[in-house]
Amino acid sequence: MKRVIKGVLYLLVMIALLIIFLPKINLYYAMEKMMAKKSIYVSDEDLKDRGVSFHIENARVFFEKLPLAQVEAISLKPWILYNSIEVDTIRLNEGFADFLPSKIDKIELKYWVFNPLYLKINGQSKESMFYGDIDLLKRILRIHLRLDAASEKQYKTMLSKLTPEEGGYLYEYKF
Repeated sequence: MKRVIKGVLYLLVMIALLIIFLPKINLYYAMEKMMAKKSIYVSDEDLKDRGVSFHIENARVFFEKLPLAQVEAISLKPWILYNSIEVDTIRLNEGFADFLPSKIDKIELKYWVFNPLYLKINGQSKESMFYGDIDLLKRILRIHLRLDAASEKQYKTMLSKLTPEEGGYLYEYKF
């Protein structure tokens, strides 16, 4: 019995050391290169490796060299079995105000190793909330959007592209 406990303890220590010493900043730069292939650029960000998590603060996001958004904070938690990305306070460029809320309070992406083919996503803003998943095998993003009545009138252009469903709207994208 002692050997089993000792083996489990060694395994837990190895996982903890792997999480702490994972080269998170290098992984971030590799992700930036992948995003650049899709014409998405991030600049002016402050990177902070905090051992068990990685934080990006005050990032400016560009799409095809046009300013898209200002992101206050992004927190990545690579914990091997459970990984998450939390994005706090996204302020979109004024040019997108007719299509999307100008401020999104929070977006969360979660990956659980026991459900390896799906990423869960949810988020909220002052007037809306959404949830959904990304099917990694079929390569489909599904978002269920719930809006208040005032937002439904304001974002008619965006909502015309979505499929109405009970209590809200559905967006599907195959990538």
